[in-house]
Amino acid sequence: MNYGKKKNLAFICALSMSAFISSCGPKDMDKVGQAQLCIDDAAQGEAAACLEKIEGIESKGAYALRCSANFIDEGFTQPARFREAFEAFDTNASSNTEAFMSVMTFKSKATMDDNVTFASETLSHCNKSGAKGLMLLGSMASTSTTLAKVANTLTGGGSGTTPTPQQINDALVDLQNNPDPTTIAAIGSAISSTYTASCENGNANESLCNQLNDALEGIDINDPAAVGQAVIDAWAAP
Repeated sequence: MNYGKKKNLAFICALSMSAFISSCGPKDMDKVGQAQLCIDDAAQGEAAACLEKIEGIESKGAYALRCSANFIDEGFTQPARFREAFEAFDTNASSNTEAFMSVMTFKSKATMDDNVTFASETLSHCNKSGAKGLMLLGSMASTSTTLAKVANTLTGGGSGTTPTPQQINDALVDLQNNPDPTTIAAIGSAISSTYTASCENGNANESLCNQLNDALEGIDINDPAAVGQAVIDAWAAP
């Protein structure tokens, strides 16, 4: 078996074994199962086609598939990319969060605006799955891609380029020095949409949740602007 292509979904959903537990009827469950088998064999760019099998199905399992398919089409087809992202917390202590976000940035679309939209759509699917691990991944992918757009503006780079950890940090510092309310609120919204479920009511990732817990102490989680500013201040290195 070619594990570079197969078992994509199995790895992603190992983050939450409950991702595919659904209360949908037998026929819907059959469709979800067919879509899962399709996505298991999908290479980058192929997973979206598998979602035709679950069109109109609104179960948590269906949304977990949509979330996972987007990650696969973005290029997360192997465990290595997720492992690289989470190992960044341990291997680069001085800029661990920036290194993590560098790996998590979406970059497959033609423009940075398209990448931001795709990451935001992915976050919406992940949130509707109810799976804590997927929700946190979606949140960080959306946040990372938003920051990558800022970094792209600062460097003049093109879409498809992975920002370095330093460029992510430069984007954070720029948002501190030149606040853009829309961008700050977008980051805050991405974080606040998953924080309670992924960190307060269940620790989806200890390192990341510890950072968010510290940054958001005393912050109104329902205020996207305040949440966005708090995490930007926490992550921006001097």
